[in-house]
Amino acid sequence: MATFPVTTSPPPHQSTPPTAGHLRLPTATSADAALATLSACLSSGRLTTSSPSDLPRTLRAAADLRLPRLGLQLHAFLVKTRLLADPFSASALLHLYSTLGPLHRTRLLFDRIPKSTYPIPWNTMILRYAQDGFLDEAFELMVAMEESGVPIGASTWNAVIAGCVRAGNGELAIELLGKMVSVGGVVPNVATFNTVLHVISVLRGVDVLRELHAFVLRNAEVVGLGPVDLDRLQESLAAGYICSSCVQYAGRVFRDVRISTCFLGNLMISGFLDTGQRNQALGVLREMAFGCGYGAQHLPSVSLTLVLPEVNLTTKRGLEIHAYAYRHGFECDTSVCNALMAMYAKRDKICLADKIFQGLDDKDVVSWNTMISSYATVHDFDLSFELFREMQRNDTRPDDYTFTSVLNACSFACNHRTVMALHGQMIRMGLCHSYVDDMNSLMDAYGKCGFIDEAQNIFDEADRKDTISWNIIISCYGYSGFPQRAIRLFHQMQDQGYKPTRVTFIAVLAACSHAGLVDEALHYFEGMHRDYNITADEAHYACIIDCFGRAGQLEQAYEFVRGMPVVPNACVWGALLSSCRIHGNIGLAEIAAKKLIELDPQHSGYWMLLKDIYAKAMRWNDVSQLRTAMRDKGIKKCPGYSWIEVQDSEVHRFLTADKLHAQSHQIYRVLGGLTEQLMDEGYEPKIDVDLTYTE
Repeated sequence: MATFPVTTSPPPHQSTPPTAGHLRLPTATSADAALATLSACLSSGRLTTSSPSDLPRTLRAAADLRLPRLGLQLHAFLVKTRLLADPFSASALLHLYSTLGPLHRTRLLFDRIPKSTYPIPWNTMILRYAQDGFLDEAFELMVAMEESGVPIGASTWNAVIAGCVRAGNGELAIELLGKMVSVGGVVPNVATFNTVLHVISVLRGVDVLRELHAFVLRNAEVVGLGPVDLDRLQESLAAGYICSSCVQYAGRVFRDVRISTCFLGNLMISGFLDTGQRNQALGVLREMAFGCGYGAQHLPSVSLTLVLPEVNLTTKRGLEIHAYAYRHGFECDTSVCNALMAMYAKRDKICLADKIFQGLDDKDVVSWNTMISSYATVHDFDLSFELFREMQRNDTRPDDYTFTSVLNACSFACNHRTVMALHGQMIRMGLCHSYVDDMNSLMDAYGKCGFIDEAQNIFDEADRKDTISWNIIISCYGYSGFPQRAIRLFHQMQDQGYKPTRVTFIAVLAACSHAGLVDEALHYFEGMHRDYNITADEAHYACIIDCFGRAGQLEQAYEFVRGMPVVPNACVWGALLSSCRIHGNIGLAEIAAKKLIELDPQHSGYWMLLKDIYAKAMRWNDVSQLRTAMRDKGIKKCPGYSWIEVQDSEVHRFLTADKLHAQSHQIYRVLGGLTEQLMDEGYEPKIDVDLTYTE
């Protein structure tokens, strides 16, 4: 007798005997209950007389419910009663072995049962061979099937295709579909397409999808696909196009689908957003909302979370979606609220994002991360750090993205003590060597705080590095005054198989600029496109102009700006203006400042720089006119401040002539004493800069 893998049966429970001589199929997963029902039918003597279909039905139910013990007892019963000669019972038993038994036992049973012109046992065996990966044996069985006079129809090909689908080989299943038509001369049926339905969406290769799509369009009527079947097939095709990044084809198929599911709608929204087609994504969302409205339902939260972070608030669509979420009770849905916070934060509506955050009762780690990163983005580092501490007080465990956000805030604020504390916490949580992004952020924070040795240690100890890791360490050495080390790392990066990117060259050019290495900067700038096929953008040009300016070659810098193949942006003109201010070139400074004001008229810094240049050149009429223009345009100077971190890790900020600090009297007293001591030593403060005006 064949054996099956031993499985644990569920606990027994009571069952009532059948009535009217009918065998009740096991609806629960209890083998004992099914045996009790079968025993009652056997004792009544009606199983073999009045109900010939009960045994096949019971065998198939045992296979579907994974009841091997029941199957073995039914097999023994068939042998004892000589019912194994019945093709229907034999086929059902073979299905049981194919589902639960080993392959060799299945083949052994197949060879013993009767097989006339009944194709089902052949199809069952072919299906088992195909799903186990024995395609040669499956095709050999098809040849034997034909030699035995059993016609090979769509059901047999469907069995081979289904075996490939169950084995996860979707490409081969589609290939066999083509052979079914071209070699076998068999017309597919609805079951054929239902079989391949689930692998279409994961196919890789646009050509395969297009061929299948064309075949469906040509043969839909011949196959007999009904409206529902055609909709399901088109849904799978659209999903396949989306997964293959062919959003245009997916959109065309999606328009032909009469009744689409939320799954397909979310796929279409994601595909449109990935390709920057926000209006199309919003159109799909609107169609889904109308469809749900007709059925007195609401959109799934996933649809809203996909769209909200990408919505432009100037069109008020974000407010419309927010209102929809509020009307349908999504104000308590954490994922939707997180998406709303991200939407408002990306559009500089941080107060609205914070209002949603404060009203959210069930905050998760994404909620905290969204607000921490949002405050870091607007350079409100104090609130970012405070939220990080509050997050842990609320027993929410930070993840790798949390540390990345807080470390980015530390790098801007140059908060070294906080960086060290975060580093220690990451070590305790086991995140230091697990995530490349965290290591990169930690290295960048140390470098921008001026601790290049710690950044180098992080780089050396990292188990995994990527191109961003190399870019960061090169930048750290560049702005720390070690250009030669940065250049050596640039070449070492390539020796280890990493390909430089545009950011890599920005780091190298900036390193050359800080050291005044004009020739080296031009060498790397020219080789960027020649050797690496990287087109220079405004950031690269700004580095070269800054390099010229630091070396005092202002005319060359201006000619370089005029020869740019792209329109200079604020970074380019800002680099030129800074150099002109340092070296006293009033004419070029005026040109650069006016260009900057044209690009961003409301930026007070550009106006103040130009006013400062006029004042130092004693051009008071121009200063007066500039003040009048600023007043007429409503431009107000943004106060600048400095900060210092003391031993208690508290950061103290100071405005110009600031007297708001609690210790301002002691600070000014110490500052006055230092000034007197310097003057006693012969120091004379330089209160003006001699700027010359050149045409």
